[in-house]
Amino acid sequence: MDFKKIKNEVNKLFKNKYMGNILAVLLVIGFILIAITILAPGLLSGKDEVLTEENNTKVNTTVSTYEDKQKVELTNILRKIDGVGEVDVMINFESGEEKVAAYDSTNQTTKTEETDTNGGKRVSNQQNDTTKVVMSSESGGNSPVILKTYKPKVIGVVITAEGAESSKVRYDIEKAVSSLYGISVEKVNVYPMGI
Repeated sequence: MDFKKIKNEVNKLFKNKYMGNILAVLLVIGFILIAITILAPGLLSGKDEVLTEENNTKVNTTVSTYEDKQKVELTNILRKIDGVGEVDVMINFESGEEKVAAYDSTNQTTKTEETDTNGGKRVSNQQNDTTKVVMSSESGGNSPVILKTYKPKVIGVVITAEGAESSKVRYDIEKAVSSLYGISVEKVNVYPMGI
């Protein structure tokens, strides 16, 4: 198909009033969807908002994962240690969250013995094993039944804090983080916050 034929077909579509209206509506809907995704990305992400209050100042923090939640909670608790001011935290995890689903297992064994007219005997065994994930119907949708959820293991933490120039404050932070996550003090690095 050459360019002139394509141009003629497009012109025919726009000359038809009904098709022109449909195309105009589709274009408007497309622009609205693009505007929503650009102007309000948080609406489509499904993230929870947590509002914390520290020293009479409200901090609005978006928490999307377990890792982010741990970072926010650790930051808030470290700020409450005597001698610690502003804190930035970076937590290194071994892996992501792991969920263990429930399975329904069925084992079926069939044994068949056949004897033919010549006196021959044949035995056949058949075993069927089926395993499927147990599903539950909630809120109009199906989702797997989760037996256990393993949270990610913390393997290291880096902290910058106001007041960490003091060895006592640095030790208090290291000890708190070490106790909280069950990791050795060597895996907790605390540095004074630069200006």
